[in-house]
Amino acid sequence: AVVSLQSTGLSLKGVARYMMTAQCQNILVLSGAGISAPAGIPDYRKFGGIEARKLMGEEGYLEKQDARELFEKHYFALMPYGMLRFVQGLWPGNHRPTYAHYFIRTLQEKGLLLRNWTENIDNLEKVCGIRDDKLVEFYGSFLTWRCENRACETVYDLLWLKERLEMFQFPNCSKCFEKTAPEIRWYHENSNSIFRQADVDGANCDLLIVIGSNLGVAPFCEIPKHVPWDVPRLVINDTTIANDSDVMDLNVYFDFDSENAYRDVLWEGNTDLGILSLCSYLQWDKDVKYVMESDTALLPTRREIQERLGMIRDESERKKPLPKLR
Repeated sequence: AVVSLQSTGLSLKGVARYMMTAQCQNILVLSGAGISAPAGIPDYRKFGGIEARKLMGEEGYLEKQDARELFEKHYFALMPYGMLRFVQGLWPGNHRPTYAHYFIRTLQEKGLLLRNWTENIDNLEKVCGIRDDKLVEFYGSFLTWRCENRACETVYDLLWLKERLEMFQFPNCSKCFEKTAPEIRWYHENSNSIFRQADVDGANCDLLIVIGSNLGVAPFCEIPKHVPWDVPRLVINDTTIANDSDVMDLNVYFDFDSENAYRDVLWEGNTDLGILSLCSYLQWDKDVKYVMESDTALLPTRREIQERLGMIRDESERKKPLPKLR
Protein backbone atom coordinates (compact mmCIF):
# COMPACT_ATOMS: atom_id res chain seq x y z
CA ALA A 1 0.00 0.00 0.00
CA VAL A 2 1.16 3.54 -0.76
CA VAL A 3 2.02 5.47 2.40
CA SER A 4 1.43 9.23 2.61
CA LEU A 5 1.38 11.90 5.31
CA GLN A 6 -2.41 11.72 5.20
CA SER A 7 -2.08 8.26 6.76
CA THR A 8 0.90 8.91 9.07
CA GLY A 9 -0.10 12.45 10.06
CA LEU A 10 0.66 16.03 8.89
CA SER A 11 3.15 16.64 11.68
CA LEU A 12 6.81 16.15 12.53
CA LYS A 13 5.90 12.84 14.16
CA GLY A 14 3.99 11.87 11.03
CA VAL A 15 7.06 12.60 8.89
CA ALA A 16 9.15 10.41 11.23
CA ARG A 17 6.65 7.59 10.83
CA TYR A 18 6.82 7.98 7.06
CA MET A 19 10.63 7.91 7.15
CA MET A 20 10.52 4.55 8.94
CA THR A 21 8.49 2.94 6.15
CA ALA A 22 10.00 0.97 3.26
CA GLN A 23 8.61 3.58 0.87
CA CYS A 24 11.05 6.26 2.07
CA GLN A 25 14.46 5.30 0.66
CA ASN A 26 15.70 8.45 -1.12
CA ILE A 27 15.65 11.69 0.86
CA LEU A 28 16.49 14.98 -0.84
CA VAL A 29 17.78 17.64 1.58
CA LEU A 30 17.94 21.37 0.82
CA SER A 31 20.01 23.26 3.38
CA GLY A 32 20.36 27.01 3.80
CA ALA A 33 22.07 29.59 5.98
CA GLY A 34 19.96 28.67 9.01
CA ILE A 35 21.66 25.29 9.31
CA SER A 36 24.98 27.03 10.02
CA ALA A 37 23.60 29.67 12.41
CA PRO A 38 24.18 27.46 15.51
CA ALA A 39 27.82 27.22 14.38
CA GLY A 40 28.14 30.99 14.76
CA ILE A 41 27.71 31.92 11.09
CA PRO A 42 24.87 34.47 10.89
CA ASP A 43 22.67 34.70 7.81
CA TYR A 44 24.36 37.47 5.84
CA ARG A 45 21.21 37.93 3.74
CA LYS A 46 19.10 39.10 6.68
CA PHE A 47 19.06 42.88 6.83
CA GLY A 48 20.25 44.02 10.25
CA GLY A 49 21.89 40.69 11.13
CA ILE A 50 25.41 40.57 12.56
CA GLU A 51 27.04 39.58 9.29
CA ALA A 52 24.90 42.00 7.32
CA ARG A 53 25.92 44.91 9.57
CA LYS A 54 29.57 44.04 9.03
CA LEU A 55 29.10 43.90 5.28
CA MET A 56 27.18 47.17 5.27
CA GLY A 57 29.91 49.10 7.02
CA GLU A 58 29.25 49.09 10.76
CA GLU A 59 32.78 47.77 11.28
CA GLY A 60 34.24 49.28 8.14
CA TYR A 61 33.63 46.28 5.91
CA LEU A 62 31.41 47.58 3.15
CA GLU A 63 28.98 50.41 2.64
CA LYS A 64 26.16 48.45 1.06
CA GLN A 65 22.49 48.50 1.99
CA ASP A 66 21.90 44.99 0.73
CA ALA A 67 24.46 42.49 1.96
CA ARG A 68 23.64 40.19 -0.95
CA GLU A 69 25.43 42.59 -3.29
CA LEU A 70 28.65 41.16 -1.90
CA PHE A 71 27.92 38.20 -4.19
CA GLU A 72 27.29 40.24 -7.31
CA LYS A 73 30.11 39.78 -9.82
CA HIS A 74 30.15 43.45 -10.80
CA TYR A 75 30.54 44.47 -7.17
CA PHE A 76 33.42 42.04 -6.66
CA ALA A 77 35.12 43.68 -9.65
CA LEU A 78 34.79 47.08 -7.96
CA MET A 79 35.46 46.13 -4.32
CA PRO A 80 37.02 42.65 -4.02
CA TYR A 81 38.25 43.23 -0.47
CA GLY A 82 34.74 42.70 0.89
CA MET A 83 34.77 39.12 -0.42
CA LEU A 84 38.26 38.55 0.99
CA ARG A 85 37.09 39.65 4.43
CA PHE A 86 34.05 37.42 4.14
CA VAL A 87 36.24 34.42 3.23
CA GLN A 88 38.54 35.14 6.17
CA GLY A 89 35.49 35.04 8.46
CA LEU A 90 34.57 31.58 7.11
CA TRP A 91 38.14 30.27 7.16
CA PRO A 92 38.30 26.48 7.73
CA GLY A 93 38.71 25.86 11.44
CA ASN A 94 36.81 28.95 12.57
CA HIS A 95 33.47 27.09 12.68
CA ARG A 96 32.35 23.51 13.26
CA PRO A 97 29.38 21.57 11.84
CA THR A 98 26.08 21.62 13.71
CA TYR A 99 23.77 18.84 14.87
CA ALA A 100 21.71 19.35 11.70
CA HIS A 101 24.82 18.82 9.55
CA TYR A 102 25.48 15.51 11.29
CA PHE A 103 21.84 14.49 10.85
CA ILE A 104 22.39 14.77 7.09
CA ARG A 105 25.59 12.75 7.48
CA THR A 106 23.57 10.12 9.39
CA LEU A 107 21.11 9.92 6.48
CA GLN A 108 24.11 9.25 4.25
CA GLU A 109 25.47 6.50 6.52
CA LYS A 110 22.04 4.83 6.64
CA GLY A 111 21.84 4.87 2.84
CA LEU A 112 18.84 7.23 2.82
CA LEU A 113 20.46 10.41 1.48
CA LEU A 114 19.75 10.91 -2.21
CA ARG A 115 21.47 14.31 -2.29
CA ASN A 116 22.18 17.32 -0.14
CA TRP A 117 21.73 20.56 -2.07
CA THR A 118 23.14 23.49 -0.12
CA GLU A 119 23.05 27.21 -0.78
CA ASN A 120 25.90 27.74 1.70
CA ILE A 121 29.55 28.26 0.81
CA ASP A 122 30.95 27.62 4.31
CA ASN A 123 31.99 24.03 3.42
CA LEU A 124 30.64 22.61 6.71
CA GLU A 125 28.93 19.80 4.78
CA LYS A 126 32.34 18.56 3.61
CA VAL A 127 33.84 19.02 7.07
CA CYS A 128 31.22 16.73 8.65
CA GLY A 129 31.80 14.05 6.03
CA ILE A 130 29.16 14.44 3.31
CA ARG A 131 30.64 12.76 0.24
CA ASP A 132 31.14 14.70 -2.99
CA ASP A 133 28.74 12.41 -4.86
CA LYS A 134 26.02 13.20 -2.30
CA LEU A 135 26.60 16.96 -2.24
CA VAL A 136 25.64 19.77 -4.60
CA GLU A 137 27.07 23.16 -3.58
CA PHE A 138 24.59 25.28 -5.49
CA TYR A 139 26.61 28.49 -5.21
CA GLY A 140 29.99 26.80 -5.42
CA SER A 141 32.78 27.07 -2.88
CA PHE A 142 35.54 29.47 -1.91
CA LEU A 143 37.99 26.55 -1.52
CA THR A 144 39.36 27.19 -5.01
CA TRP A 145 40.14 30.45 -6.82
CA ARG A 146 40.52 30.84 -10.57
CA CYS A 147 42.38 33.40 -12.65
CA GLU A 148 39.86 35.61 -14.49
CA ASN A 149 42.12 35.88 -17.54
CA ARG A 150 40.47 33.51 -20.05
CA ALA A 151 43.84 32.86 -21.68
CA CYS A 152 45.17 31.62 -18.32
CA GLU A 153 42.40 30.42 -15.94
CA THR A 154 44.90 28.88 -13.51
CA VAL A 155 43.19 27.37 -10.45
CA TYR A 156 44.57 27.95 -6.95
CA ASP A 157 43.72 26.41 -3.58
CA LEU A 158 43.17 28.01 -0.18
CA LEU A 159 46.77 27.47 0.86
CA TRP A 160 47.83 29.73 -1.99
CA LEU A 161 45.25 32.32 -0.93
CA LYS A 162 46.37 32.06 2.69
CA GLU A 163 49.99 32.74 1.72
CA ARG A 164 48.96 35.86 -0.20
CA LEU A 165 46.81 37.23 2.59
CA GLU A 166 49.50 36.61 5.20
CA MET A 167 51.88 38.70 3.07
CA PHE A 168 49.16 41.39 2.75
CA GLN A 169 49.09 40.84 -1.00
CA PHE A 170 46.00 40.87 -3.18
CA PRO A 171 45.58 37.35 -4.65
CA ASN A 172 46.50 38.12 -8.25
CA CYS A 173 47.44 35.22 -10.50
CA SER A 174 51.02 34.05 -9.98
CA LYS A 175 51.42 33.44 -13.73
CA CYS A 176 49.79 36.35 -15.55
CA PHE A 177 49.19 38.68 -12.54
CA GLU A 178 45.52 39.17 -13.42
CA LYS A 179 42.82 39.16 -10.74
CA THR A 180 41.57 35.85 -9.33
CA ALA A 181 38.06 35.13 -8.00
CA PRO A 182 36.50 32.35 -5.92
CA GLU A 183 34.78 29.60 -7.91
CA ILE A 184 31.32 30.44 -6.64
CA ARG A 185 28.12 30.99 -8.58
CA TRP A 186 27.46 34.72 -8.47
CA TYR A 187 23.93 36.04 -8.16
CA HIS A 188 22.10 36.21 -11.49
CA GLU A 189 24.50 33.76 -13.15
CA ASN A 190 22.94 31.11 -15.39
CA SER A 191 22.02 27.93 -13.49
CA ASN A 192 20.50 25.85 -16.29
CA SER A 193 23.21 23.19 -16.24
CA ILE A 194 22.88 22.46 -12.53
CA PHE A 195 19.10 22.17 -12.80
CA ARG A 196 19.49 19.10 -15.00
CA GLN A 197 20.68 17.33 -11.84
CA ALA A 198 17.69 18.80 -9.96
CA ASP A 199 15.37 17.18 -12.52
CA VAL A 200 16.91 13.78 -11.84
CA ASP A 201 17.03 14.13 -8.05
CA GLY A 202 13.50 15.49 -7.84
CA ALA A 203 12.07 12.65 -9.87
CA ASN A 204 13.78 10.03 -7.70
CA CYS A 205 13.18 11.40 -4.20
CA ASP A 206 10.66 10.00 -1.71
CA LEU A 207 10.89 12.88 0.77
CA LEU A 208 12.05 16.50 0.57
CA ILE A 209 13.50 18.07 3.72
CA VAL A 210 14.29 21.81 3.74
CA ILE A 211 16.53 22.83 6.66
CA GLY A 212 17.45 26.42 7.51
CA SER A 213 16.06 28.10 4.39
CA ASN A 214 12.87 30.02 3.66
CA LEU A 215 13.47 29.49 -0.07
CA GLY A 216 13.39 33.22 -0.61
CA VAL A 217 16.30 33.48 -3.02
CA ALA A 218 16.09 32.51 -6.69
CA PRO A 219 17.02 30.25 -8.37
CA PHE A 220 17.66 27.94 -5.38
CA CYS A 221 14.00 28.26 -4.40
CA GLU A 222 12.99 26.62 -7.69
CA ILE A 223 14.42 23.20 -6.78
CA PRO A 224 11.22 21.92 -5.06
CA LYS A 225 9.28 22.24 -8.32
CA HIS A 226 11.22 19.23 -9.60
CA VAL A 227 9.70 17.06 -6.85
CA PRO A 228 6.52 15.10 -7.80
CA TRP A 229 3.21 16.39 -6.45
CA ASP A 230 2.67 13.40 -4.14
CA VAL A 231 6.07 13.46 -2.38
CA PRO A 232 5.95 14.72 1.25
CA ARG A 233 7.86 17.93 2.08
CA LEU A 234 9.18 18.90 5.51
CA VAL A 235 10.48 22.40 6.33
CA ILE A 236 12.55 23.00 9.48
CA ASN A 237 13.33 26.71 9.68
CA ASP A 238 13.00 29.73 11.97
CA THR A 239 10.42 31.27 9.62
CA THR A 240 7.78 29.89 7.30
CA ILE A 241 8.02 29.76 3.50
CA ALA A 242 6.86 33.07 2.07
CA ASN A 243 5.54 31.66 -1.25
CA ASP A 244 6.79 34.84 -2.95
CA SER A 245 5.52 34.86 -6.54
CA ASP A 246 8.29 37.30 -7.51
CA VAL A 247 10.98 34.65 -6.97
CA MET A 248 9.12 31.35 -6.71
CA ASP A 249 7.28 29.29 -9.31
CA LEU A 250 3.61 28.59 -8.50
CA ASN A 251 4.39 24.87 -8.66
CA VAL A 252 6.69 25.26 -5.64
CA TYR A 253 4.12 26.82 -3.28
CA PHE A 254 3.90 25.21 0.15
CA ASP A 255 0.58 24.64 1.92
CA PHE A 256 1.02 23.97 5.64
CA ASP A 257 -2.34 24.77 7.21
CA SER A 258 -5.19 25.10 4.71
CA GLU A 259 -8.01 22.57 4.53
CA ASN A 260 -6.42 21.28 1.33
CA ALA A 261 -2.98 20.64 2.89
CA TYR A 262 -1.88 17.06 2.26
CA ARG A 263 1.91 16.77 2.14
CA ASP A 264 3.64 19.87 3.61
CA VAL A 265 4.80 20.07 7.25
CA LEU A 266 6.45 23.08 8.94
CA TRP A 267 8.54 22.97 12.14
CA GLU A 268 9.22 26.60 12.99
CA GLY A 269 12.18 27.38 15.25
CA ASN A 270 15.89 26.69 15.73
CA THR A 271 17.09 24.15 13.15
CA ASP A 272 19.07 22.04 15.61
CA LEU A 273 16.08 21.82 17.96
CA GLY A 274 13.86 20.80 15.06
CA ILE A 275 16.27 18.07 13.99
CA LEU A 276 16.62 16.92 17.61
CA SER A 277 12.83 16.55 17.81
CA LEU A 278 12.73 14.62 14.52
CA CYS A 279 15.55 12.31 15.67
CA SER A 280 13.69 11.73 18.93
CA TYR A 281 10.63 10.48 17.02
CA LEU A 282 12.91 8.37 14.79
CA GLN A 283 14.85 7.08 17.82
CA TRP A 284 18.04 8.08 16.04
CA ASP A 285 19.52 10.04 18.95
CA LYS A 286 22.31 7.52 19.54
CA ASP A 287 23.01 7.16 15.83
CA VAL A 288 23.59 10.88 15.28
CA LYS A 289 25.63 11.07 18.50
CA TYR A 290 27.82 8.22 17.28
CA VAL A 291 28.45 9.97 13.96
CA MET A 292 29.29 13.20 15.77
CA GLU A 293 31.70 11.56 18.19
CA SER A 294 33.41 9.27 15.69
CA ASP A 295 37.00 10.30 15.04
CA THR A 296 36.50 13.38 17.28
CA ALA A 297 34.07 14.70 14.65
CA LEU A 298 32.09 16.60 17.29
CA LEU A 299 35.00 18.94 17.99
CA PRO A 300 37.50 18.53 15.15
CA THR A 301 40.65 20.57 15.49
CA ARG A 302 41.48 23.35 13.05
CA ARG A 303 44.07 21.06 11.45
CA GLU A 304 41.59 18.18 11.11
CA ILE A 305 39.11 20.48 9.39
CA GLN A 306 41.81 21.72 7.03
CA GLU A 307 42.84 18.12 6.29
CA ARG A 308 39.27 17.19 5.35
CA LEU A 309 39.08 20.15 2.98
CA GLY A 310 42.37 19.25 1.30
CA MET A 311 44.40 22.07 2.81
CA ILE A 312 47.22 19.81 4.07
CA ARG A 313 49.55 18.94 1.23
CA ASP A 314 51.64 16.32 3.06
CA GLU A 315 49.80 13.07 2.31
CA SER A 316 51.73 11.21 5.02
CA GLU A 317 50.20 13.46 7.68
CA ARG A 318 46.59 12.94 6.64
CA LYS A 319 44.34 11.12 9.08
CA LYS A 320 42.11 8.20 8.18
CA PRO A 321 38.61 9.04 6.88
CA LEU A 322 35.70 9.09 9.30
CA PRO A 323 34.51 5.57 10.21
CA LYS A 324 31.24 4.09 8.99
CA LEU A 325 28.16 4.13 11.19
CA ARG A 326 27.74 0.87 13.08
